[in-house]
Amino acid sequence: MGRVSATAFSLILLSSTLFGCLSSNEESRNDDQEQGDTGNNEYYESEGFFCVDHGGLERCWQQHVPEGLDADTPVPLLVDMHGYASDSTKHKKLSSFDKIANDHGAIVVYPDGVLGRNLPTDLQENQAWNAGWCCAHSAKDRVDDVGFIERVVNFTLDMHNVDSDRIYASGWSNGCAMAQRLAMELSHTFAAVGCMAFYLLTDPIERYSPIPIMEVHGFLDQIVLYESSILSVPFSEDMWTEPEAYETGAIENMFEWAVHNDCSGSPETFELNALYSIQGFDECENNATVQLMTIFAAQHNPYSNDNEDGTLIGSAFIGTQGYVESSEIVWDFLIQHNKD
Repeated sequence: MGRVSATAFSLILLSSTLFGCLSSNEESRNDDQEQGDTGNNEYYESEGFFCVDHGGLERCWQQHVPEGLDADTPVPLLVDMHGYASDSTKHKKLSSFDKIANDHGAIVVYPDGVLGRNLPTDLQENQAWNAGWCCAHSAKDRVDDVGFIERVVNFTLDMHNVDSDRIYASGWSNGCAMAQRLAMELSHTFAAVGCMAFYLLTDPIERYSPIPIMEVHGFLDQIVLYESSILSVPFSEDMWTEPEAYETGAIENMFEWAVHNDCSGSPETFELNALYSIQGFDECENNATVQLMTIFAAQHNPYSNDNEDGTLIGSAFIGTQGYVESSEIVWDFLIQHNKD
């Protein structure tokens, strides 16, 4: 599944030099470590990070808890995941879910993917998620990111008064593909998933129970193409686990989720204006609507904010400049759904 052009892979690798530096994160984790536990799960806290050993790797995440939350009132939880070669610190600035959490009374966690190992020096600081056939070392090494995210959710449930019926996932690019893998493999945990600029890259599993899905995609995306029409292969067999073409696109991804969610009828239009459209299926098992939001003038970054270093490599990482508040739209989609 999922086809990305050869040019796109080159751009992804180029972008890693621009927004993959993790030194500030690593330094903060090494100072003033405090041990703690939630039940039998030991962790340490350091400068805003929570870290655990998982699968023989140090795995860390940040959390945002708005001030003034009523400790007696259960609140929603959002897991928001960075893109390939980015990190939790840069991603939280990009997605703006902290502000949404403050406005709506929710908790957000921002986990970090794993660093590259046995790679060229310039690629070793790239963090990635094992979202299926993508991405890079995480997929090749079959890193247990699903299990890690499940632990992060359980930690947060133990630490805070989270409504277990309102747990959601989001993410950008590689993080969006990871969010959709979580939807497929942890449908018993997540109430809905809404994410930006990538597709489901794993096969369906038998135990999946349909949950609502929204994918947001820029029509002009040059990194993860909105629609693929030419044969393309991964950049390197060492970097990508399956060096072959994948037939997909944003519309195909929507139709695939419609099959997984046992949707009936034809696609309908939920919203259409000069800036974007929202289309999909609403008659689905478990009321698990499937929606595709297409931002007409957006490229790979459909967020309102620019990527921190995106202007250095052209317009692909420039955001919507506030014309389309995609994070707000995704949040409005997610919060409509719960497990109850």
